[in-house]
Amino acid sequence: MVIESLGAMGIVYIAIIIANIGILLGLLYVYIRSYRQIKIGFTIGLILFASIFLLKSIFELTFLLMTGNTIHGNHNFTGDIIGGLIQFVAFTILLKITWDY
Repeated sequence: MVIESLGAMGIVYIAIIIANIGILLGLLYVYIRSYRQIKIGFTIGLILFASIFLLKSIFELTFLLMTGNTIHGNHNFTGDIIGGLIQFVAFTILLKITWDY
């Protein structure tokens, strides 16, 4: 199976990507709801911002699941995991701030 070929670190990275997708879907929900209420251009920018990161995460997840690895063979996911965790924290903070206002 493709997921097993990624190893434990790859599975952790996939979980982080899926968590980021969930957070980004939450952001999109809030931004679209906000746009329907106030209809300002700034909100369109936020919708585009979240959409682009969502597409990036979906493509990344699809690539990992389809190839089972990176183009260059075995891959150390440590840097990817750290970057993904930083994104997750940033998106979570953004969602918390956005949700409260």
